[in-house]
Amino acid sequence: MVDKKQWKELHDATLASAVRGMARNAFVHYRVAKFHVGQLLYNRQTKEDGFISSVLANDGVITYEVWVPKECNSWQAGHWVSRWLERALKLSGNERLGSPTKN
Repeated sequence: MVDKKQWKELHDATLASAVRGMARNAFVHYRVAKFHVGQLLYNRQTKEDGFISSVLANDGVITYEVWVPKECNSWQAGHWVSRWLERALKLSGNERLGSPTKN
């Protein structure tokens, strides 16, 4: 039979080991999106404007699902859907394009 002191030492060692294992496996990336749904963005890489329809996060990487107009500066011809990485984006100053729901 195990006495109380041995049981406590075993319990403490087991708990410490479990916590260390969880700490190694529980590393999570948390980031807050810089932009939000409904904003008009400019992609510096593709040189396009787009309207954010959804924000996606995967392992700390923020991606935006964006509506890109088929015709420059107009939503009348419809839009394509594209995914843009946050690091290539800034707010758009394209006043003519506005929002697809306003046109």
